[in-house]
Amino acid sequence: MYRAEPNPGHRAIAELEALGVVKAVITQNVDGLHQRAGSRNVVELHGSLWRTRCMRCNAMYRLDKPAEETLPRCPRCGGLLRPDVVWFGESLPQDAWARAVELASRSDVVLVVGTSGVVYPAAYIPRIAKDRGAVVVEINVEESAVTPIADFFLRGKAGEVLPPLAEEVKRRLGTRRNLTP
Repeated sequence: MYRAEPNPGHRAIAELEALGVVKAVITQNVDGLHQRAGSRNVVELHGSLWRTRCMRCNAMYRLDKPAEETLPRCPRCGGLLRPDVVWFGESLPQDAWARAVELASRSDVVLVVGTSGVVYPAAYIPRIAKDRGAVVVEINVEESAVTPIADFFLRGKAGEVLPPLAEEVKRRLGTRRNLTP
């Protein structure tokens, strides 16, 4: 995980964000690849393996590399540090969930990329957007639980579908900007 690199799909999303087309990335991934690709407004619903949290005092620490100790200790209180990720049965961080719901509620278009659409409560996000009138575009290698509500389904790998999509958006934005006085 620490050696993983963003794929062309991550980079295309970051490019769309830089163009102002993508306003935020809501992700269930804990690998930090969106940030490494250049995305700035990332809501990590399931946390990040690039942070640890003290089980005693809740202090947070950013990691640049994997912990060298098997059971790392908090420099502040000596408590055990755990990955700052949501484990099975735990609730999502309230601030991340509230932000995701707010973003979904205000979206005009939502790209749903590479998910089964069955991990709740994250799976509610496309439905919240759809119920508020957003267009839902699913990009996936196969149909998912999101497909029935998607307005568009683009079959394929994110790293293959998103780069040409980003190029087309850039082309159209460039054409529109050239026509604007």
